[in-house]
Amino acid sequence: MTTEASPMALLTSPVRREIMQILGNLPVASTADEPRTRAEGLTASELGDRIGLHATTVRFHVDQLLGGGLLLAHDVKVSVGRPRRHYVANPGSITTSEPGTYRLLAGLLADSFLDAQSEGVPQTAEEAAAQWVERNRDKFVPEGLGLSPAKTPGHFLAKAGALVDVLQTWGYTTKLSTTDDGQTVELGLNDCPIRELAQVNPGVACGVHRGLIQATMATLGEDRAAIGLVPFIEPDLCIARVSTARNFRHQEEQ
Repeated sequence: MTTEASPMALLTSPVRREIMQILGNLPVASTADEPRTRAEGLTASELGDRIGLHATTVRFHVDQLLGGGLLLAHDVKVSVGRPRRHYVANPGSITTSEPGTYRLLAGLLADSFLDAQSEGVPQTAEEAAAQWVERNRDKFVPEGLGLSPAKTPGHFLAKAGALVDVLQTWGYTTKLSTTDDGQTVELGLNDCPIRELAQVNPGVACGVHRGLIQATMATLGEDRAAIGLVPFIEPDLCIARVSTARNFRHQEEQ
């Protein structure tokens, strides 16, 4: 009996990451340079030619990706002989994400899995996302923002703006609003770049979301901020709420 691997384990393979990248970046309509479309996909032999591996080796990897829900397969009739099996990226996160988002996710999950192997301690997707934030903190901490807890609604909103920049790096379309006199920021997350993963394995995907948000706010001095996630309130909308631990109204009265 075979056991299906989790998306985290599947994406640790450089070959499987390359397969997903190739299929996810096929054009919607054929071109002179690329006759194959995203909906049509590629055969194992065609993938092998592009990667430099034998078709039998490629089939092993695509079978793993099919089992994990990251690929779909369909047969295409040809004029002579048996139909040819084509593989396509399962519509969702990979096919709709901005270039580079998939590589970010794959690298994050791969690091998580490898760290767990080397240290002997299981690492969650949330912890892996937090490590990504730590490695990239210099790229998104604006000068003059300050790393102490916000004392005013405007200061807290500025930190939420830096969080939006991080989420946009991953490919999210984010709408921001405030409630509770500026003490809570509500983020509407559209165009989730890992929506397909969220549908297949919500624990991993939501862990990535929470880890990115929690660690970013902690890096900006808001380590006590409360994070709430409400996934899929609409087919293409999740809500994240970030609340400061400070009472701005109380501070103004002092």
